[in-house]
Amino acid sequence: MLTKEYDLIILGGGVSGLYLASLAQEKNLSICLIDHQETLGMKWRIAGGAMGNMTNRVIDPSHYISHTPKEAKKLLQSLFKNFQTDHVISFIHSLGIGIEEREFGQIFCNQPVKYLINTLIKKLNTIDFYLAEKIISYHYEQNQLKNMFVIHLNNKQIKGKKLVIATGSTAYPQIGATDFALRLANKWGHKTYPFTPALSPMLCDKNFLLTGLEGISCYVRMKIQINGTDYKDPCGIRSLLFTHKGISGPAVLVMSCFWEENAKVFIDFLPEDNLLEKMHDTTNGKKILKNLILPLMPDRLVYKLLPENLLNKKVAELSKKERIIICNNIHNFNFIPQDLDSLKKAEAAKGGIALTEISHNLESTILKNLFFAGECLDIVGLLGGYNIHFALACAKRIAERIG
Repeated sequence: MLTKEYDLIILGGGVSGLYLASLAQEKNLSICLIDHQETLGMKWRIAGGAMGNMTNRVIDPSHYISHTPKEAKKLLQSLFKNFQTDHVISFIHSLGIGIEEREFGQIFCNQPVKYLINTLIKKLNTIDFYLAEKIISYHYEQNQLKNMFVIHLNNKQIKGKKLVIATGSTAYPQIGATDFALRLANKWGHKTYPFTPALSPMLCDKNFLLTGLEGISCYVRMKIQINGTDYKDPCGIRSLLFTHKGISGPAVLVMSCFWEENAKVFIDFLPEDNLLEKMHDTTNGKKILKNLILPLMPDRLVYKLLPENLLNKKVAELSKKERIIICNNIHNFNFIPQDLDSLKKAEAAKGGIALTEISHNLESTILKNLFFAGECLDIVGLLGGYNIHFALACAKRIAERIG
């Protein structure tokens, strides 16, 4: 059996793994990268509609979710102190790619992100790649001379002084995503949380009031209420899309990161208007109610939300109670989703390796020289380039630590 030794073994050829390889290469270390896929950066290649939503103008802990928010905030503050938006933009430009800034501060590549990834891979000319390889077993070897991580592949034994786990989560299993990171972390004594969908559409049952609106899109403000606490999108107003299975769109994907089973979802369908003020305005008194509201919202949505017996009533004839009902239906519509869509439809996953046994350098506090990076950790970013930024920031921190 062939045996090779390295200063650094990287498991996973996604955002963190590839960026770390490029940074570590500059330190004249012997490095190998192992991935079970033939093509590197599979999930990265489809991110942001294949244009790579790489970062955001606003990078801070409020855009991230974790089972241990205090630990997450401390880690993120530490990572972002010296790795902000401009660092990512410089990295993109260094590979000959321009940027495009979109709404809510989202920074994309100005051409398909596959070109950035392929250019980055070409620069990794001192890295040994083991691709389309199945990991048969792994263990930590201790003796008087040196301690090594040992990875067994088919007919190969790979040993390394340091090991970085950057194998991601189970989101998008159809392109090869697995829970390998959790299994490895558990074996070496780390607490983990199961991966569950995040940045996912919401499913609604057949009794959902707003069924039959597939294809309709509108801007909304949403929140989720859990045990009396409101969870809101830091960016405020985003678009919602009705689907044949429920609701989707950016507003919904963000809220899915907060949602728990049986939690109530609230939607304001007119977030930039005050319907009660419009009904109190005497100049609108003679208008038919539906004619007041139809110019503001998609027609089919209006007919679903407004009580049929009030549609053709003049605004001035509406009682106080009726006005409250109308405002609640439009500004405070609420329901309980049946569930989130599966991990096949989720852009990311909640859960991962607990932060309680991870140092600010992303090193295990249980096993020295073992590091974790990116989405395998119990931190998930909201929509807007936050997950790729976090993955890059992890790689940067580990590169500083191993040098």
